[in-house]
Amino acid sequence: MTTKKTSISESLGKLEEVANWFEKQKEIDVEEGLKKVKEGAVLIKELKARLKEVENDFNEIKKDLDEEK
Repeated sequence: MTTKKTSISESLGKLEEVANWFEKQKEIDVEEGLKKVKEGAVLIKELKARLKEVENDFNEIKKDLDEEK
């Protein structure tokens, strides 16, 4: 795993590319399709983790603001 965080929009773009690949296929090669499904699954897992980080950041900011009241 790399240390550079991929942006949410970048990951969503890659996920969209995977979905578009399936839409464009008239006949899907099973092995290539499996690779794309795995790629999509990894992207979804990374997106969920990144979104959780963002949610935690927002909650931390909210907590800090609530303490200042």
